[in-house]
Amino acid sequence: MQMNDNATQDSLRWKTLCSFFVGSVLSGLLFAWCVTRPTLQDYWFRNEEIWTFPTGRLWLLANGLFFLNLAGSTYVALFKKWVSFSPYRLIIGEMFFALLPVTIWLIEPLPALLQLFLLRVAQALVLSLMLLVITQKWYWGVAILMLLVSLATSVIAGVPYAFVKSISLEWFEVSKFFVNSLLLAVLFGCWLVKSTSHDY
Repeated sequence: MQMNDNATQDSLRWKTLCSFFVGSVLSGLLFAWCVTRPTLQDYWFRNEEIWTFPTGRLWLLANGLFFLNLAGSTYVALFKKWVSFSPYRLIIGEMFFALLPVTIWLIEPLPALLQLFLLRVAQALVLSLMLLVITQKWYWGVAILMLLVSLATSVIAGVPYAFVKSISLEWFEVSKFFVNSLLLAVLFGCWLVKSTSHDY
């Protein structure tokens, strides 16, 4: 009987993590479609001296699609009963995500590199606070991994560009979004799964 329960738990964990993986792929495709439109390049990017940086609008798009990915995957897992927690806590937790657009607006006057650093830290912090509210549990290991992934995304996504110099900036942003969205969404799912496994 214990073995059957463990097998069921493992199946539910994999289904939950797969829903976050699929959501990340879909949001990544939509992000790529939006960002690579030639007519929208001036809308998503700005030039500072010899450098080109993403605008706040690009960050809003990325965070909006990331939020839809997290919310959609979480609701699928909740309604399929792969995870268990109060839907009311989920709604309250999702309200924390509104802090990210406010952060983008507050840091816009700062230099671009400082903006990038502060936004990455804010993203990891907001996700951890959301999960604390939703699950009423705190996992230091997952929270630290979220912070490290958020900060290291540009480095991870930039590896192919060390070998292929001809790839344009918008595709670098697409790969960065895909890596960030995928890893953070899976960690988000891991936190939910970890908290639910204690309820059985």
